[in-house]
Amino acid sequence: MPSIFKASPSWSIETNHLHISYFMHDSLLHSQFLVNLWNSKEFVKACGETGINTAEKASNFLRTRVHSDYARNGYSMFLVSLKPDDHATLAESIPIGTVSLMKGEPPNAYLAPDIGYTIVADESGNGYATEAAVALLEYAKKEHGVNAVLGFCDKEDTHSARVLQKIGLEFRGERELRVFGGKESAIYALPWMSKDLTVYGVHD
Repeated sequence: MPSIFKASPSWSIETNHLHISYFMHDSLLHSQFLVNLWNSKEFVKACGETGINTAEKASNFLRTRVHSDYARNGYSMFLVSLKPDDHATLAESIPIGTVSLMKGEPPNAYLAPDIGYTIVADESGNGYATEAAVALLEYAKKEHGVNAVLGFCDKEDTHSARVLQKIGLEFRGERELRVFGGKESAIYALPWMSKDLTVYGVHD
């Protein structure tokens, strides 16, 4: 059983425009932001409904899933906040999305984490998903030795595909993945990863 993870509310990965920080399950601001983001029409269209439609449910998800992943892997889903100016602190910045490296618990998990990102509609198209994803990949490699990363998106989702390509992943075909309920998904991986993705547990 993973140990209790003590996430620092002031820790962040800082980029030119963003702070990438831990989600705090006891923060109403964080929980309500996740509810608003995941129930937006843009998110539901791209990813479907999550069932997380109250701050209480969001807090429970952050505590039981996200913080458990922090404890086990050192990474999970992070909050992306936009700095109002170059030198703004995390506390001065405004939540605009999420960026994640998700790796489930064996044996029902891929052997490499998959990267994901969601930015609110008002800030979409400004390059923030790419900026956040690059920063998280660099952090995960440096601090946790993550060298293999997967990316999945709907085969019609050209926006997500462009971001995956911008951060250095390459298209590896389409498969009906059981983790997505058998839905056909586009698969991406870092160039140096094996061409045989079953090595990483990716199969129909």
